[in-house]
Amino acid sequence: MGFWDKKRVWIIGASSGIGEGLVNILAENGARQLISARNNSKLAELKTNFPKAEIVVLPVDVELLSELTTKVEEAWQFFGGLDYVFLNAGMSVRDLVTESKLEVERKIMDINFWGPVAITKALLKKRNAETALHLVLTSSLSGKYGVPKLAAYSASKHAMQGYFDSLRAETFATGLFIHVVIPGFIKTNITVTGLRGDGSRSGKMQNALAEGMESSDCAKGILKGLEKGKEEFAVGGAERFTLGLNRFSPG
Repeated sequence: MGFWDKKRVWIIGASSGIGEGLVNILAENGARQLISARNNSKLAELKTNFPKAEIVVLPVDVELLSELTTKVEEAWQFFGGLDYVFLNAGMSVRDLVTESKLEVERKIMDINFWGPVAITKALLKKRNAETALHLVLTSSLSGKYGVPKLAAYSASKHAMQGYFDSLRAETFATGLFIHVVIPGFIKTNITVTGLRGDGSRSGKMQNALAEGMESSDCAKGILKGLEKGKEEFAVGGAERFTLGLNRFSPG
């Protein structure tokens, strides 16, 4: 029996990229999965790819904050609790600060920060202190240092880091485990489906991501880190070493 066999897992942001990679690997390793995203048809397609796996589809739009408590209630009931929750849904905006509308930047904060916070608050009310609950947050290199044209995205990830670092300290030794994953350049569509500062769809993959690690390999790295119990870890190529470089030489 492997580490993930029979684990009750909820993946939010499961329809593409890293989330889809997690679904594929966990299905092959016996996890009981609840998969969520806005793209219901893609979720249904993922489920049909693994007819022997235990996969339940629950559409979720993390931007609709008022609905998230109800979604958590539904998610909790499917398997009678949860062991791992992957808060992986996210959106990017790539533009200069001077060209970015405030409402677009607020949208990014709602999806990348307030969504995970609202889900977590609802989960904290449901969890049983006698059983462990693991929250897995997808951060970013830009959650550690600012990047040109990614101010709002970077801010949302910085906020996530600070909030969940604090929550980890508040809940130490209570059975709640918080894991922050810092992906480097991963070949996903986050910049393709992301926004420009005026709110229009980007439609373009950033060159660094196009040449980056395959999302399936990133998913494998994430699961290995979780199996080792790491609280915060980077996954990617040589770019992950910029975390140390930035600490000693911010310029």
